[in-house]
Amino acid sequence: MPRRHHRPESVHPYRWMVSYADFMTLLFAFFVVMYAISTVNNKKFDEISDSLVGVFDGKNKSLMPFQLDAIFPSLAPASDVTLVSSKEGDRPEPPGDILEIVQGALNPLINDQHFNLTMDEKWLQLEIPADSLFIDNGVKLSYDGEQILVKLAKSFMGFSNPINIEVFGDNQGAAGINPWLLTARQGAVIGQFLALEEVAAQRLAVVAYGPFQPIATNDDEEGRSINRRVLFLIDRQVLHRQRIKTVTNRHLSAKS
Repeated sequence: MPRRHHRPESVHPYRWMVSYADFMTLLFAFFVVMYAISTVNNKKFDEISDSLVGVFDGKNKSLMPFQLDAIFPSLAPASDVTLVSSKEGDRPEPPGDILEIVQGALNPLINDQHFNLTMDEKWLQLEIPADSLFIDNGVKLSYDGEQILVKLAKSFMGFSNPINIEVFGDNQGAAGINPWLLTARQGAVIGQFLALEEVAAQRLAVVAYGPFQPIATNDDEEGRSINRRVLFLIDRQVLHRQRIKTVTNRHLSAKS
């Protein structure tokens, strides 16, 4: 039986173009990856860098959870409370120019972000929009807000005067959070952050006004954003906050 001969298949003259196209696709993907690696998000890079520095330096930069009962302790009746000051005496003027210290730390933020810095005989007042500190009118500080508070904390280290943190809000608050309680939480977060930045906690006092002290209308978002604000009040006439303790009849009976 004669052997059948198979005719050799013809080789297409442009077969090499398939391999060439695959090679060009891989080369294009390679350059896309290289370009993506070369483009660095400075903000995210700084966040990662600060986190690594905080971990290896052993300094805790994260905000520890706080209890609401620590913010709103149970109060004794007014008739049952006696205020006792641990120090008596006059109120000397603080050394140095506090206005110059705070203004130097926040320039050029004061001009760029609608910060308001004023001073009279007793108080130095710094007003900061709450939206510049918190994310979506919540209780979590934004990256820019943390940087602002870091600069503030460094300036606060230049003097020892007491600092009042007053937080104001709008009439809507955040999802699932009462507007008044929201400002209390925001004030606690600010105070705790400053304390973690080594500002003495004894110098700090937090006041939450909620929506009850508006300076603009709450009927539109523009007005509500104006009402959401934080005031830092620095007492110019007191070098150290006097320690105040409450003495109740219950305490006196326990000692007897």
